[in-house]
Amino acid sequence: MTRSTSFAAMEQAALSKGTDTSRLRELFTRETLETPLLVLSRSDIGLNYDALKKALPRVSIHYAVKPNNHQVFIDEVYRRGGNFDVCSAGEIKQVMQTGINPATLVHSHPVKSIAEFDFAVGQGVETFVVDNPEEIKKFARYKDKRLKVLVRFRISTNSRAVVNLQYKFGCSVDEVLPLARLIRQTGHDFYGLCFHIGSQCVFGDNYVKAIKAAHDLIHDLDLDGFDTRLLDIGGGFPVEYVVPIPSIDSFCAPIRTALDKHIRPGIRIISEPGRFIAASPVTLVCSVIGRSVRDGKIWYYLDDGLYSTFSGILYDHCQYPVINNRDGEEHLSVLAGPTCDSFDVMYDGLMIPVHEVGDRIIFPLTGAYCAVSGSNFNALKRPNYEIVA
Repeated sequence: MTRSTSFAAMEQAALSKGTDTSRLRELFTRETLETPLLVLSRSDIGLNYDALKKALPRVSIHYAVKPNNHQVFIDEVYRRGGNFDVCSAGEIKQVMQTGINPATLVHSHPVKSIAEFDFAVGQGVETFVVDNPEEIKKFARYKDKRLKVLVRFRISTNSRAVVNLQYKFGCSVDEVLPLARLIRQTGHDFYGLCFHIGSQCVFGDNYVKAIKAAHDLIHDLDLDGFDTRLLDIGGGFPVEYVVPIPSIDSFCAPIRTALDKHIRPGIRIISEPGRFIAASPVTLVCSVIGRSVRDGKIWYYLDDGLYSTFSGILYDHCQYPVINNRDGEEHLSVLAGPTCDSFDVMYDGLMIPVHEVGDRIIFPLTGAYCAVSGSNFNALKRPNYEIVA
């Protein structure tokens, strides 16, 4: 059983921290508002970028486009001097609209089709990631270029991130040196190492362990004549959804220490934050389009659901805060989506005051892995974006 947060309670808590809640109030009270609606704040993108940059001053930010590829994110990151982690031709095309030098991008997908690979190289992308010998064979076709290759490795951890990104990709540490030798045989350049321990990782020790593993690998690579010039520490920095987490500065403190202790100054360090940049700038506004009582619960049918923005509940294993603007006794309730599929249920067992058809319910922190993984199942309307300062 979970509870929603009333706007009044949220506002009181936010004001005590100096947070301005006028935007949320306006979303509840605006007379004409077409929902579902995603409200995207430019300034919040900048606040997140600056906070992470301050928490990891030695680390250059390459925004991972995949959690939210809206052009506003790309433009704001670029405007602040950031770069990009790309995984496809579509993402390359988007980020190049900024005028960025494609040679500065990192193509982090460890397994690429030949068509995707050819496009990236043809556009001027130079830095790529591999984790297996078959992928390295593809480099042989680019004989007139010297590409920069990162080897992605994985480590074992006692605690996993919410989304385990080591399950599908990453070689074992014992495979790194043999892969570096294969890269050298293709005539291309072993350039460095990367890891990604997972998304929404609340365990800072996992980063520290991976950094220590990178230190040992760099030592072995040195002895074999390889010059490691880049370490990519991935992303996965956590966001506070419904469970409290440390501030980003506190979370990154042991990572800062580990980088300074284990990675020599001559090695450039980058990260691929996606969620931390993208989650909080977006707020979803929904309306109640129907109501019924079923088996002792009040069912509220919203105009957005599991097949659209709430797809992050499925694919990102995430629950988003629920903010309502109603007073009164709370009742056991269900929030369901607008499709004709019974699977389309987002919250079952929610305690919430009685709502009427037409009332609005707001879901903050819906910027990462929400809109990008949704569909228009039943040919229903997807939410538009409203861009605010």
